[in-house]
Amino acid sequence: MIHILIGTKAQLIKMAPIMRALLDRGVGYNFIHTGQHRETIEDILADFSLPDPDFYLDNGPDIKQKTQVPKWIFNCLKRTGQSSSCWSGRKRGDKDVVLVHGDTLSTVIGALAAKRMGFKCGHVESGLRSFNFLHPFPEELIRVATFRLADILFCPGASAVKNVVFLEKRKKVIDTFGNTMLDATRHAVQASVSSVPSNYGIVSIHRYENIFYTQRLTWIVEKIIEQSRRYPMIFVMHPPTEQRLRDTGLYEKLSSEPGIELRKRFSYFEFAGVLARARFLVTDGGSNQEESSYLGLPCLVMRKSTERTEGVGNNVLLSNYSERSVEQFFSDPENYRKPSLLSDKSPSEIIVKDLESYF
Repeated sequence: MIHILIGTKAQLIKMAPIMRALLDRGVGYNFIHTGQHRETIEDILADFSLPDPDFYLDNGPDIKQKTQVPKWIFNCLKRTGQSSSCWSGRKRGDKDVVLVHGDTLSTVIGALAAKRMGFKCGHVESGLRSFNFLHPFPEELIRVATFRLADILFCPGASAVKNVVFLEKRKKVIDTFGNTMLDATRHAVQASVSSVPSNYGIVSIHRYENIFYTQRLTWIVEKIIEQSRRYPMIFVMHPPTEQRLRDTGLYEKLSSEPGIELRKRFSYFEFAGVLARARFLVTDGGSNQEESSYLGLPCLVMRKSTERTEGVGNNVLLSNYSERSVEQFFSDPENYRKPSLLSDKSPSEIIVKDLESYF
């Protein structure tokens, strides 16, 4: 049996094509959700015509503060024990696989749960590295820990495979020749329409190392305000980001700028339509970087380093928090626009094909 254990919106978006491919084959799965981003997953499930989770590990409110994390971790670990009903009556040592995704706390919780049950663990989007444990933190630590815990490493390309090749004697390493985000982006763009004029730039900032480091968050906001006097922008309000902006007084600064429009998060399909027509994207999200690379959208990544190669050196510029890089990008964003790379290849189909022995 296949168990899919994920928690965040980004994870669901990237796992949805796999879940859809399984259902299209008539293959059921056990969907375990850690309780993160519960406010936003309903639209994604509806967009991909997927059923609701079979089990929630935590029923608390969406996590917006660091102080909520310890209790959430405790609940997730407690409710993935051998006697938990989340496993649908399966027994320790059954020929099952637990699929986890990416580099969040949900990822390592799922990998640990698989080990406790004696199940195999499949890590989707495996092999990505920044080779800097502090950038991003804690994601880089989580990735390395999950490589060690997982049994099947689904790597989105040759560079990711190279990063885990030393594990090949003990692990099964599968090259999926791309990220499942390619499947999700293609599906979303085909099904979506944009509610935003094409002359707008989009800003999406939410990573821990940016929003919980006040000096860095202030610097990013100042750069966005400066450039909004050249290009109109929409700043997408992720709930933790909005809370931090309010706590630091930066929300009021942004809201008073005529060139900046603050918006609640879009649904995934709507956001795909917005990106497909946007002037540029400023983000710190790896998924957004990937989406922009497939769309050929000019993209400035507000990070010191990135574990992803998609678009870097083409449509994507890594800022390294440098004034010079920011100015280089905004001097003419159109210099970074490239042809769309959306294709018919399907990393999700490669993963599902490999999982046939667990159907």
